[in-house]
Amino acid sequence: MKTHFQVTDRRLKGYTLVEAMLSVGALALFVLACFSAIVFNRIACMKAREEAIATDFLLHYTEMVKALPFSSVAGGLPINPLFNGASGSPNIVIPASSNAVALNNTNFESFHPDLIWLHNRNPQMQVTLTTTVVSGVAHDKHLNITLTWDPPLGRGARQQTQLDLLRTVDL
Repeated sequence: MKTHFQVTDRRLKGYTLVEAMLSVGALALFVLACFSAIVFNRIACMKAREEAIATDFLLHYTEMVKALPFSSVAGGLPINPLFNGASGSPNIVIPASSNAVALNNTNFESFHPDLIWLHNRNPQMQVTLTTTVVSGVAHDKHLNITLTWDPPLGRGARQQTQLDLLRTVDL
């Protein structure tokens, strides 16, 4: 005794091509959204790491300047006697003008080795030194240091961070 089942209702046979294409399209959108989130997160992490490196450099630089005697905080003078360029040591000075100084060189990368991570991003530092005179004598020195570099993957504006230092005459 052989039995044959025959389905006469066409709706029970399976999915139509349109339904399958809609399912594949929805799945493709989901996968694309996941990959976009991964790429966005990676770029955000790169920016955060680079900003941390830049901030650490600025802190290192300003700590050296803070340790100087008040009279030695001047354009063209080294930030520390150890970094005066003598005997092969790095030559790190307070710039005499407010022009941008490139940081992707051996002097700055020896002074702060983490700058190597920014080497290909064209890091530049701009220092503005302003002296306030009271009764004919220098009383305050305001140092504004701005560090800029190219963004990851060349997307967006140049990244920037800055730090201010106010030195008052030594008593």
